[in-house]
Amino acid sequence: MIERIRRYLTSVRAEVQRVSWPSRREVITFTILIFFFMVVVLGIYLGLVDVILQRILSLLLG
Repeated sequence: MIERIRRYLTSVRAEVQRVSWPSRREVITFTILIFFFMVVVLGIYLGLVDVILQRILSLLLG
């Protein structure tokens, strides 16, 4: 059992060493882009929901 765990951990370590990790600059750039994209998408979504709910309420209340 211990030998199987040892082999598994050895193979995991070998796989991790083969991974192509992004540079610090790439991580920061992609984080900023994703954050900006999410702010824009959520802003548009919430704006549309607000307009739709306003129209529904104005129809219901007169």
